[in-house]
Amino acid sequence: MSLSKQEWKNPEWVFNKVTGYIFGVILIFTTLSLLIGALRLFYNLYELALSSGITGNYMLIFSDVLTLVILLELSRSLFQYFMEHTIRLQVIMDVGIVFVLRHVMIGLFEHKLKTDEIYASSALLLVLGLIRIGLGLYYCHKDTQEEEAGKA
Repeated sequence: MSLSKQEWKNPEWVFNKVTGYIFGVILIFTTLSLLIGALRLFYNLYELALSSGITGNYMLIFSDVLTLVILLELSRSLFQYFMEHTIRLQVIMDVGIVFVLRHVMIGLFEHKLKTDEIYASSALLLVLGLIRIGLGLYYCHKDTQEEEAGKA
C-alpha cells in the first residue's frame, strides 16, 4: 500500500494509524495476561487438590475466575473497537456489573463489608442494572426500526 504525499498530513489518518498500533499492542498484552491468568488458575486448582483445607485456596480461585471474566470482557470490547471502531456500551456495562459483583461477593465471603458498603454497592448495582436494561431496550428498538426501514 503506497502512501500519497498528502495522506500523512491528514490528522484523522495519523490518529487512526497511531491508535491502531496502540490498540494492537494493548490487545497483545491483554491476550498474554489472559493466558497467564488461565495458567495461574490451573496452578491454583492443583494446589487446591493437594491442600487439606479448601476455604483459603477457594477464595483465590474464585477471585481469579472473576478477574479473568472481567479481563475477557474488556479485551472483547477493545477487540471490537480495534476491528469496527465502535464501542458497545452494553459490554462495558456488563464489565462494570461483573466488577462490582466481584467486589461484593469477595467482601461478603470474607466478612469484610460493612452495612453501608453493602447498601452503596447494592444501589450501584441497581443503577448499573437499570442502565444495562435501558441500553438493551434502546438497541433492540433501534434494530427493529432499522429492520423496518430496510423493508420499506
